Amino acid sequence: MKRNFKERISAINHKDNSLNRLNTSFLTHINLKEYKKSHLLAYWIYDYAKYHDDERTFDTSKIISFKRGCIIKANLGFNIGHELGGLHYCIVLDKFDNPRNGTLNVIPLTSKKSKKYPLSSVDLGEEIYNTLNNLYSKEIRKLSNEYRNIGSLPAERVKQFTYDYEYVKKIKNEISKMKIGSIALINQITTISKQRIFDDEILRKVRLSNNSLNLIDKQIIKFFTK
Repeated sequence: MKRNFKERISAINHKDNSLNRLNTSFLTHINLKEYKKSHLLAYWIYDYAKYHDDERTFDTSKIISFKRGCIIKANLGFNIGHELGGLHYCIVLDKFDNPRNGTLNVIPLTSKKSKKYPLSSVDLGEEIYNTLNNLYSKEIRKLSNEYRNIGSLPAERVKQFTYDYEYVKKIKNEISKMKIGSIALINQITTISKQRIFDDEILRKVRLSNNSLNLIDKQIIKFFTK
């Protein structure tokens, strides 16, 4: 009982010291007018605390198993130095994912801009953007073919149309968020908890081609293995 009391006091003291240090960091950013950095740090602290609170009840079996080359959206957290942080699209590297796995190995993606990238990077061009556009076109054709006379459809078909139409809108919304060119940052390969993944039914149908995956493999071998 006495030991538990001491551990509790110690935990409280560590908590207070950490919060005081964090407050100092926030004030430093604010005084230096680094408002964006202060906001990003605040968002990450909030998310990080929530991830820890949800850790006990997080059930990996309720998440789909990912295939190598799948595109996901993940919260990479608050970056330090040149680490990539924030919400990013990523490429799944794992070949044998299963519902028991709590983590994934991923390569973060960034949009193609007029700047230099590390030599290990792989330019994926417009592949991901085009895949989403092709999916959008396919679903639009499906709507046109299956629901030509919407006014004469029975109630259950109208309900299905509403669902399909909302799905198409989600694809269009995802496309609007994505830049045309994508760069795979091989030098930023990282392991993430599946808690960091934003489950997106649209991205479940997006996967890199074998040609792109082969290019990525060559760069990994060249810069990190042999």
